[in-house]
Amino acid sequence: MSSRVTENPMGRQRQPSQEVDPLALPLGTQVGPWQVVGFGGRGAYGSLYRVKRAGEGNAGPFALKLAIHPRDERFAREASLLSRIRSAHVPRLQAQGLWEHASGVFPYLVMEWAEGEPLYEWAARRNPSLRQMLRVLAQVARALEATHATGSVHRDVKGANVLVRPADAWVTLTDFGAGHYRGAATLTSKLLPPGTPTYRSPEAWAFLRTFLRHPTAHYPASACDDLFAFGVMAYRLLTDEYPPLTHPEEPGAEVWREGGPGPRPPSELNPQVSREVDALILRLLATAPVERFHGQAREAAEALQQAAEGARAEADAPMFRWGDAHQPRWRSPEAVRLAEERDVAAREQLTRRRAEARARTTTVSRSAVPRTLASPWRVAAAVALLGGVIAMIWASRVERSQEGARATPGMGPSDDGSVAVGDSAQNSSGKTFLPEPLGERVSPAGEPLPQEPLPGQRKPPCRPNGEVELRGGCWNRIDNARPPCEEYAYEWNEECYLPAYANRRRPAADKP
Repeated sequence: MSSRVTENPMGRQRQPSQEVDPLALPLGTQVGPWQVVGFGGRGAYGSLYRVKRAGEGNAGPFALKLAIHPRDERFAREASLLSRIRSAHVPRLQAQGLWEHASGVFPYLVMEWAEGEPLYEWAARRNPSLRQMLRVLAQVARALEATHATGSVHRDVKGANVLVRPADAWVTLTDFGAGHYRGAATLTSKLLPPGTPTYRSPEAWAFLRTFLRHPTAHYPASACDDLFAFGVMAYRLLTDEYPPLTHPEEPGAEVWREGGPGPRPPSELNPQVSREVDALILRLLATAPVERFHGQAREAAEALQQAAEGARAEADAPMFRWGDAHQPRWRSPEAVRLAEERDVAAREQLTRRRAEARARTTTVSRSAVPRTLASPWRVAAAVALLGGVIAMIWASRVERSQEGARATPGMGPSDDGSVAVGDSAQNSSGKTFLPEPLGERVSPAGEPLPQEPLPGQRKPPCRPNGEVELRGGCWNRIDNARPPCEEYAYEWNEECYLPAYANRRRPAADKP
């Protein structure tokens, strides 16, 4: 997959026919070096297309978002925002450019293609459990955590902008077109920023009423606004109904007044919602912004993940009633059966694609060794990696000599069914990889991160040079690398990591 690049505006491609409509490009249309292979939908500011890079059949697919209006400045801001965010739950920006058309110049963005169904559609076609829903919501909160960490806000968090992959319930937060980041220029003169009214916070409407006639006032949306919208989305997901609208003139909006009771607990609409989850959702929907986890999406994500992992067996029961009634909180057995069949096929296809990608990665890495070693910095990296491998081998042999023979690791059960959610992801297989001499065994690419530090691996405190602490060990993330990972790298949260080793041999008595 290509890295983030900006297309050269001098290389714009003019379409030969004026009949091509920028709102609905036909298959085969080329936008810069990108060829349209499918239509993904249309939003308020742009049309989404499934594309591939022309001449590269195996690369992609990618998502190309083309502006509806010529020279839309929002696209440059969205590109700048996406380039700041590092999250496996946010599409990574691949390229941006300008497409010249007879009716004007249209900016576009190219991102990773996110497979999935919109959140509410995903839930409507299935009868998920409370535990499944909490894990999905925790992933959304992780995406918000990564967004807010860069000084950015999404400003349009809603079910339509959350995609759930049917194969494994992996979540992607999309459509940052209404987003904003610290220092970005304000592009509109309206009091309230772009967004969906159903999800607006009470304080945003209060600001509108207070500054309605102010000539320059502009509401500064914050992380608390995103968390409120997230709470509305969670309420809708769990109950099939929205909480009362927050616009002061709408019926029922009095519950949002300062000191008001807030919405009814979700459990009053759906008894499958536990009291603990009631409290989490109502905290997100608190009328006082500071009460929404202090504006910290990470706290919300951790609370949701803990609720999912600590819930009782009742949390695995279907959330909704069975029947053919066309009303909230009912699910059709036949529709759910068909969705489950499609999910099984999607899981098989995903497993097959991952296996093929790993096979290609292994083949390419072996054939590219002479070329790789030609670069000085790659030589240094290879030497460092080899040193780490030797240290691992040495530590492994010392440990085996002291404690006796161990079972050969690396062939445990697969954890493809687990859901990795930020720093709280759990690897259910429990397997660890202890390297053996290179002549005896080749390290598989893309091993999941082991539950405990590897032999010889450095333990916290980790060095402040970019090392991160994961599962009791220090790790180095490989920049711009996504699974399937290369040899001796481990997968964690859709990224690739290498273990950090001490500069000296560990004493034989110092067990890992």
